[in-house]
Amino acid sequence: MKIYITYAKTDDSVLPYEEVHRQIACRAAAEGIVLLKNDHALPIRPGKIAMYGAGVEYTIKGGTGSGEVNERHSISIMEGMTAAGFEITTEDWLADYRAEYENGVLELEASIKSAMKQLRFSEYPGLFLHTFVYPFGRLITEQDVLKSGTDTCIYVIARQSGEGSDRKIRNNDFHLSNIERENIRFCTKHYQKTIVVLNIGSSFDTSFMEEIPGISALIYLCQLGSAGGTAFADIISGKATPSGKLADTWVKAYGDVPFGSSYSYLNGNLENEDYLEDIYVGYRYYDSFHIEPHYPFGYGLSYTTFDIQYQNIQRDGDKIILRAKVANTGDTYTGKEVVQLYVSCPQGRLTKEYQRLCAFAKTGLLAPGQEETVTLTFPLSYLASYEEDSASYIMEKGTYLIRLGNSSRNTIVCAAIDAADEICLSKHKNICPVQTPLDVLTPADRNISIATDYTGEICSQLKPEDKLTINQVDFPTVTYTYDELPVCPDRQLTAKLKELSINERIDLVVGAGLKDMLMNSSYIMVPGAAGNTTSTLLEKGIPNIVLADGPAGIRIQRRSTITKGGTAKMVDMQLDMMKYFPDIIKKFFCGNPDKEQVYYQYTTAFPVATAMAQTWNTELLEEIGQAVGEEMTEYGVSFWLAPGMNIHRNPLCGRNFEYYSEDPVLTGKMAAAITKGIQSREGCFVTIKHFCANNQEENRNHVSSNMTERALREIYLRGFEIAVREGGAKGLMTSYNKVNGVYSNNSKDLLTHVLRQEWGYDGLVMTDWTATAEGQADPAKCIESGNDLIMPGSGSDKKIIKKAIREGNLSRRDLNRCAGRVLNAVRSGQTGLL
Repeated sequence: MKIYITYAKTDDSVLPYEEVHRQIACRAAAEGIVLLKNDHALPIRPGKIAMYGAGVEYTIKGGTGSGEVNERHSISIMEGMTAAGFEITTEDWLADYRAEYENGVLELEASIKSAMKQLRFSEYPGLFLHTFVYPFGRLITEQDVLKSGTDTCIYVIARQSGEGSDRKIRNNDFHLSNIERENIRFCTKHYQKTIVVLNIGSSFDTSFMEEIPGISALIYLCQLGSAGGTAFADIISGKATPSGKLADTWVKAYGDVPFGSSYSYLNGNLENEDYLEDIYVGYRYYDSFHIEPHYPFGYGLSYTTFDIQYQNIQRDGDKIILRAKVANTGDTYTGKEVVQLYVSCPQGRLTKEYQRLCAFAKTGLLAPGQEETVTLTFPLSYLASYEEDSASYIMEKGTYLIRLGNSSRNTIVCAAIDAADEICLSKHKNICPVQTPLDVLTPADRNISIATDYTGEICSQLKPEDKLTINQVDFPTVTYTYDELPVCPDRQLTAKLKELSINERIDLVVGAGLKDMLMNSSYIMVPGAAGNTTSTLLEKGIPNIVLADGPAGIRIQRRSTITKGGTAKMVDMQLDMMKYFPDIIKKFFCGNPDKEQVYYQYTTAFPVATAMAQTWNTELLEEIGQAVGEEMTEYGVSFWLAPGMNIHRNPLCGRNFEYYSEDPVLTGKMAAAITKGIQSREGCFVTIKHFCANNQEENRNHVSSNMTERALREIYLRGFEIAVREGGAKGLMTSYNKVNGVYSNNSKDLLTHVLRQEWGYDGLVMTDWTATAEGQADPAKCIESGNDLIMPGSGSDKKIIKKAIREGNLSRRDLNRCAGRVLNAVRSGQTGLL
């Protein structure tokens, strides 16, 4: 009989932490909701309410794919509103929608069953990534309005997206459908108040707000996890005051997105994605090129008003510290405000964006008339720009204007930093060379001038104490070196490595395999976990460690059985799309709860990453991290495969919901906070992902993200750097894609030169799942480049690595270096072992 350890429970009783974590999720959900318009329509006292739209009863809690969470229960908008005392009076319309939804499910199930007849078994996993398209419902009638018996209606638009494909223009992923447009127009004519709610994981075309008169309020709900319905009702009723701010710019039309017409599938080229907008991503583009957004980055309304007053500025070493006083100037509602600090850098031989976010702070809950002083701190390195010719981060001579406000389009200049001479902060080596020259965007291409001619006038109005002067002598240049890294600096691990044969060391750097992922049979067993390191070395005192998906909570199996042979099988489908599989497939993957012991693992579904970022609350993110860490400990998970940190380069990316923002600093700060929370628990670690430039889902296993080194460093690596340097992340997952023609997991520039030798990273690096399948990245080059662990791992990976060593194409030093890091992860994740 196989020996195994599992921490799954043998009954489904509620665990002590569940309600505590649900409350944290609810607070995060409430703070992540963004109020985009409110024409005196909100809040609303509980009473009769008309509700329409796909998201009322079938509220989407999160996206599909590896980011799903199998929680005990998620509260829909309908449930939350009913529990808050509202009487929903549109049951006829909702019942008809329910029938349409259920028919859609049956049609999808039939479609998948038909597709499976045409596919090889090895192609079945691709079906896991399909996304159910929510129907739009029927037209609303005057009879519906009459029966509703109220002057107020809420219309909830819902869109689902997920791993494996990008959002499509043609099927209304980004726009209203004709039916929804007609229904909203009808509601504005028949109800005194019409409130539109967007239950969508990423930004959406809101041009209908101008096209349809009479919409009283617009709420961006996003996708809020298990407590979303409760949080929504709290905001609607005024029990909570909105404090969320957008983490992305919302454009007036998709045509405003820079090079949007050539994104992903839209230009027919899925082999190369050229990042021609260069450093001008998100608000950096719209602000610099004078394009008016519909809703700017950092924007969000409240039920109250605030006043932000600059107090003072000082320098402490390489840190800038600014203080501001925030007052609630309303007379009714308590609330929180987000203070945002942007800097406009001087134009020089390096052209720069109009402004960049450098710091932010969220107040506590302020009652009317109450004040709070907040402190905003940032390193001077945030003001530097990367010069490729000298491979240096420099601050060019000139004046750096500091802007304070509550959104990117609502700031005032309050202070300035004058660089008396050019300052070189750090010297590097050039990385990831472009294979084919890129004709990247510059302001001159469009006859745009990024205004700096008023700098002197502004500075003349500042007080002397509000201006700082800095020089190169104040900041010694950091020069990075790129000598070979030590193989294994830890004596205990070195001794353990010497006990292992070459084949056993290869076992260490290759995961337990795809079969183990689907039907967990490892020594330490967490049913439904994404994968495990090897259990074949248990007799050598090396157990496996468990890796489980995120980032909206831990994705493990809700209910499972474990066979007498020690194999875990699911009772509930692990991924949403698996429930549509034919019975014969389900029988293969699933256990029988009537004949076998059922094991239970209930985790919390938190808001998706975009909603987390919209809280702009790092303390709250750290609290979420601590809660996730507690659940990891409860079930035996060592590495959480999250947070996701890719930049929202384009609103159509199907996985934007898993990532935080278009801005690298906001992304990095959110990731660093949740990292600190999780890693505050012994044996629990994050895995920041997907490193790097994984900004589309179509053909993600082969596409090359092509960009300048400057854009790579300033935009796409910056957030990861913050998570490593400030958050102390101990796990990192490489992406599927290539960067300038080289797979990220085969890039020594990224994994050794930048990650370890520049940033000082000392944790574990792993591939994304099946990234080394046939026709993709080379597993031997993974090891050579510093990608320590290949997941989920396969016999083919091992054969390729053995052959590379035998033929002299892979050194034993490189193998030992990666094996040592895996051993260190095992020791850290299983405290007291080794």
